[in-house]
Amino acid sequence: MQQTKDIATPGWHRDSIVQAKFKPQATQNYNLYFLVRNDNNYPYSNLFLIAKISDSKSQKIDTLEYEMADAEGKWLGSGIWDLKESKLLFKKNFRFKDTLTTTISVQQADRKSGEILGDSILKGINSIGIIIEKNKQ
Repeated sequence: MQQTKDIATPGWHRDSIVQAKFKPQATQNYNLYFLVRNDNNYPYSNLFLIAKISDSKSQKIDTLEYEMADAEGKWLGSGIWDLKESKLLFKKNFRFKDTLTTTISVQQADRKSGEILGDSILKGINSIGIIIEKNKQ
């Protein structure tokens, strides 16, 4: 399953949450990913995200950091010209505790060095997706 949201100009607002809802199987393990498409307007070499997995009984929140560019500033994703796509691993071989309808959500949490508040608008992100795959192992 994949849920993708296109991000309109000027960029990804810090209050804009991308989410996917699904009902996990009790005997199945899953791999969870975020799909990020960025262009050369993205100002950082890394990306900070706040991810949440929740159902009617519980919620789990993680703050994540992903490298988006190498030491020379070259984008790590696949693609040509200035648009790159990165499939970022969130959880591998993950089993949900319940078979309740579950929501996976993600929002940006980038900030400039030395600043307390995050970027209100994150430029250069064209779309964000959540991918839920059954683990085949």
